[in-house]
Amino acid sequence: MIPFLDLASDFAEVEDDARRRIDGVLARQQLVLGPETAELEESLRIRLGARAAVAVSSGTEALSLSLLALGVGAGDAVLLPAFTFFATAGAVARAGAQPVFCDVDPLTFLGEAAAMRTAIARQFDQRSGQWRHRKTGARLAALLPVHLYGRACAMDNIMALARELGVRVIEDAAQAIDCRVGERSVGCFGDTGCFSFYPTKNLGGAGDGGLLLCQDPELAARLSRLRTHGSNDGGYQHDELGINARMSELVAAVLCAKLARLDAWNARRQRIAGLYDAALAPLVEREGITRPLADTPPSHVWHQYVVRIPGQGRRDRVRTLLEECGVATRVFYPLPLHLQPCFADLGGAAGDFPESEAASREVLCLPIYPALTDSAAARVAGELGAALGRATL
Repeated sequence: MIPFLDLASDFAEVEDDARRRIDGVLARQQLVLGPETAELEESLRIRLGARAAVAVSSGTEALSLSLLALGVGAGDAVLLPAFTFFATAGAVARAGAQPVFCDVDPLTFLGEAAAMRTAIARQFDQRSGQWRHRKTGARLAALLPVHLYGRACAMDNIMALARELGVRVIEDAAQAIDCRVGERSVGCFGDTGCFSFYPTKNLGGAGDGGLLLCQDPELAARLSRLRTHGSNDGGYQHDELGINARMSELVAAVLCAKLARLDAWNARRQRIAGLYDAALAPLVEREGITRPLADTPPSHVWHQYVVRIPGQGRRDRVRTLLEECGVATRVFYPLPLHLQPCFADLGGAAGDFPESEAASREVLCLPIYPALTDSAAARVAGELGAALGRATL
C-alpha cells in the first residue's frame, strides 16, 4: 500500500531533537509563549523576510486575528476564491463579515486578480468612493487570495488591484510556507500573511498551529495582544477584546525541530513532482488529464500534486480503482464554498462559478511527501494510467 502521507517518517528524521526540546518544555513547565515559540517566530521571521512574525494556535485563528486586527467585521465584505478549504470563508463569516466569492483559474486553481475583477464587476457597485455589494450593501473591505496547493498567486497584480480599490489584503498561505514570488515570500505582500502548521502541511506540528507575518510593527503588536485576550503582558489588564489563540510550546518545539529539515523536504517534493510530470506526460493527450502547470521553483512548494480528470464521475471511478490496487489519494475539495449548506443564505447556486465547480468534480491529489521513493512515485503514475484506461470502459 502506498499511503497518501507518511508523517511517521518525517518525525523519525527529527525525533532526537524534537524529544530533547519536548523534554525541555516539560521540565520548564512554561507551556505557552515560551522560548520554543520565540525561537520559531524569530527563525521564520528571518527565513521568510518579514518584519514581524506572531505564532498562533491555528491557521484558522491567523485568519480570524487578521480580520479582527484590521477592523473587518459586520457590514464588510471580503472577496475570496470559491474553491479552497472552508476555513478561509469560515473565518470571514465568523468575524461577522460577508464572504463574496470569485472563480478560479482552471489550470492553477487560484483566484487571481483578473477573476477578482470579474467578480467585483458582477457583484459590486461603486458608491460614494466605496465598493458596495449589490445585494447586501456590504462594503468591500479586503481581498483574501489563497496560495492553494502550494502554488503562489501573482501577488503584484493582486496588490495593484487592492491599491486601486483602496482595500486591505490578507494572504492565506496556509499551504505555501517557503513559497516565493521572485525573491519575496508569500505572506509578505499583504497586510498580513496567514500560515498553518496542521500536521499534514509541509511544515507540520504536533497538533494545530499557525503563524502571522506582517510588515507593520504596530499591527504586529496588536496581533500579539489580540492572541492573548487583548492583554499586552498576559496579565489582567485587557486594552481591547481579543481571543485565546496562543500556540502550545509543545507544538512549537516540534516545529523548531522540523524547520531544520524543511529545505531538504521541499527539494524532495520538487523531485517527486518532476517524476510525476515526466511519467504523466503521455496521459495528457491520451487520457485528457491535466497536470499542474510547469513552473520555476520555489513559486510552487508542492503541498499537493493535483491532476484533473475530466468526464462525469470519472475522477471518482479512478480514485476507487487506485484504492483497490493499493494507492491512496485524496480530493481537496469536493464541494466549492458557494454551495456549502452553511452559506445557503448567501444565495449561491450551481453555475455561479463554473471553474470552481468543475475543479471540485475533477481534481485528484496524488501522494507527495518526502519519504515517498522514486519507485513508489513511478508506481503511482503507472497505476493512474491503468486506472484511467479502465475508468473509460
